[in-house]
Amino acid sequence: MILLFLFLQILPDHEEIVYQTNDKGKLGEIHITSDRDSLGYHILYLSDRRIEVILDTLNLGTLYIKKFVKNKLELEIKRDGVFRVFFKGRRHKYKKSGPIYDRHTLDFALRGFKYRPGFKKTIQLHIPEFMIINADLEVLGEEFVTTPAGRFLCWKLQFKPRIFLIRMKFYFWIEKASPHRFIKYSDSSGKNSILLKSWKGEWKSDD
Repeated sequence: MILLFLFLQILPDHEEIVYQTNDKGKLGEIHITSDRDSLGYHILYLSDRRIEVILDTLNLGTLYIKKFVKNKLELEIKRDGVFRVFFKGRRHKYKKSGPIYDRHTLDFALRGFKYRPGFKKTIQLHIPEFMIINADLEVLGEEFVTTPAGRFLCWKLQFKPRIFLIRMKFYFWIEKASPHRFIKYSDSSGKNSILLKSWKGEWKSDD
């Protein structure tokens, strides 16, 4: 029973992750912790901002997100039948079915798909300036990526949001082996990147 539970569970029960970031030449780090309970995966991002998230345990869709920049609330999204959104002082709500992912949590959301050569999928992405858009996800191939945390064989993914006049493409490298960690990110500008620095994980699975 425990082995079946582990097979069905997408992510470890607990993770501690550090990423190196390069934002147009500005270097930094993102510190992330993730813990699973009956409500979902509770994730905390700490960098120059604080982001609190709850993701669905079955599909890693966004159930809740709260973002602070300089200790000021910028974004809050709650899903309870409808999406209730607070964004930069404005509030609105709307209904949408299916798993909805979020641009702030793609490092987790992209770990939930079963990739293969030729894989293509259109997903729904929450971007509060536009509400919900479609985005195209495609496997470009396999690559080894070397990071401070080690060397990983990854699926290289291309990610293209369908936003008028935005031509940029975004690239993600997701570990092929379990637990399918997010290893690297870059975009077509060549000015922004993220790289895995360290990772610790724990499968408790004694439910």
